[in-house]
Amino acid sequence: MSVGVGLNKNTDKVKEIVDIYFAEKNVKIEEYDDSRRIFYIDEVKRKALNRRDFYDITTSMILDIILNIYSKDMIEKQINSIPNSFKVWEKKKVAEISEEILLDRDRFIVEKEYIYNKIKDYIRETPFIWIDGFVQFRLRKFNFFIDLVIEKGIKEFNAEKEYEEFIKVLQYFVDIQEPKHSLVNLIFEDSDYKLYDEMNNIIDRDFFKEIIEEIGSEDISRDDLLVSSLIVIAPKKLKIHLGERHKNKDVIRIIANVFQDRVYFCYGCEQCNKSIKMKRDKRY
Repeated sequence: MSVGVGLNKNTDKVKEIVDIYFAEKNVKIEEYDDSRRIFYIDEVKRKALNRRDFYDITTSMILDIILNIYSKDMIEKQINSIPNSFKVWEKKKVAEISEEILLDRDRFIVEKEYIYNKIKDYIRETPFIWIDGFVQFRLRKFNFFIDLVIEKGIKEFNAEKEYEEFIKVLQYFVDIQEPKHSLVNLIFEDSDYKLYDEMNNIIDRDFFKEIIEEIGSEDISRDDLLVSSLIVIAPKKLKIHLGERHKNKDVIRIIANVFQDRVYFCYGCEQCNKSIKMKRDKRY
């Protein structure tokens, strides 16, 4: 069993991918002509591999070459053909996001499996594969697949852009507020949270009466109330105490981005637990 592979792309990157799958073999990528290169994979030096494993590994290697190298060029080409609704830096960012989406093993699983099977069927029938020709003539739906990836990339870019604009608005409100406390400690407890001042006294929620009254609205969540409360207080320093299950909460990301260098994190360290002994209010 032997499979030859021909290509015209980044030889160094291809070699990195080949070495991941066939590290023990000194696979040489040789010059075929001025623009193309070839290399061969055989099972002679990998006697432990049966026929099925050999084709599985070789197919995965070729798929990685297509996704990591050929797809990147196609994504950039198709994004650059988008009308001038995007600036140059925006197109570059969309390309980066699209490439991340494409290489995420948990996304577009069905499409990648389709390409995998196409590659495997081909190399079983033919001992040599020119990747350029294979992508162009055998994977006729590949352009459509790349379009889907770019569409997702554009959606995520727009969502990220809207998020950044939202954060800037919140930062503005924080900046124009007069700080009401030099330090606020934010403690998460189960599904709730508590705010304590610099003297470790709980901050009376009556302070946010107008905001709390709005909590009855379906449009205002507990997280929204927390962010709004912190903006009203505008502390000079905000210390967030996080347990293992709270550190990935979206609201933490928003707070950290809004308050930036005012934020400090504690993950339940012994020193922090000793230095901050909160005075519990029985009403809470």
